[in-house]
Amino acid sequence: MNWSEFRKAIDGSDIAPVYLFTGPEEYIKRESLEYLREKLLPPGLEALNDAVLEGVTAQQITDAAETLPMMCDRRVVTVRDWAPLMPGKSKNEEAEAAWMQKWLDNPAPGCALVFYMRGEPDGRKKLTGLLKKKSALVTFDFLTDSELVKWCQKKVKGQKKKIDAQAVGTLTFMAGRELTRLDGELDKLCAYVGDGQEITLEHVEAIVSPSLEYNVFELMNHLLRGDMFKAQQTVNSLIQGGQNAMGLLAMLNRQLRQMAHMKSALDAGGSAEAVQQQLKLHPYAAKQTARQVARLSANWLTGLYDSGVEADYAVKSGRLRDVDALNRMLFSIGLAQNRKQ
Repeated sequence: MNWSEFRKAIDGSDIAPVYLFTGPEEYIKRESLEYLREKLLPPGLEALNDAVLEGVTAQQITDAAETLPMMCDRRVVTVRDWAPLMPGKSKNEEAEAAWMQKWLDNPAPGCALVFYMRGEPDGRKKLTGLLKKKSALVTFDFLTDSELVKWCQKKVKGQKKKIDAQAVGTLTFMAGRELTRLDGELDKLCAYVGDGQEITLEHVEAIVSPSLEYNVFELMNHLLRGDMFKAQQTVNSLIQGGQNAMGLLAMLNRQLRQMAHMKSALDAGGSAEAVQQQLKLHPYAAKQTARQVARLSANWLTGLYDSGVEADYAVKSGRLRDVDALNRMLFSIGLAQNRKQ
């Protein structure tokens, strides 16, 4: 089930004895755990009926789950990032899995046990497969575009502000789709504009801290304009911020692949929206990519992408330093644009 279905089940008093929380959207995951606590734990008795466990054994988990609730029907036990569910070999993993398997056949009725994973559990682990069968699996995926618009609008409405869909689209491309990050950026935007005002595209571009993807997108824009000075400034800023040359080369190659695909599709009579769905691009990214390739040829883009793949292989095979490979790609794109002009 997704987070919305989980909340509906909780509202209907359909409480499972064991849950497995997985997925990349941590903000709603945290909110959903708190929602479960609010529904099950009487005010003033939370500390007596709520346990959060880390670095524990299977027996310690089951002992906590079998502890009788105090003056309520169920207690809540949360197990965070349990080692037997994570990549790598954990201590006594087979024995831990066997203990938990036996217990899951008859879980304690007076507890809601939540295995809370930041991200995804290791799908290769026996215990992961067991929990997916024996527990209520709740998956927390990133919100869809329409859900993000509604979430952002609700968030700023609480601070007497408004934000339109176009501004949300740019915001989520610049900052990413993680609600934890968006929550902080929206707070900054709300503090920037006055009460009752609408947050616009201009406000977003002025205030929001851009993500790596957005910076690489802007880097490509500089290169396509033949502006090597601004391109090098962007690269230097990214490297000073902790990025490495190999990672930037990979991101450039990814961008070139998307651009080549977009141009080929448009030349064949396709649409930017179709490419967006096929490549799972952000709507803003799809529109801007279509704009970027408007005056470029598919063959030129494909040739650049092939050069990028060759540069990547040259680094991994030890024939070229990562910084040299990145600089060659920057000049290949920028100088070609300068010659066209």
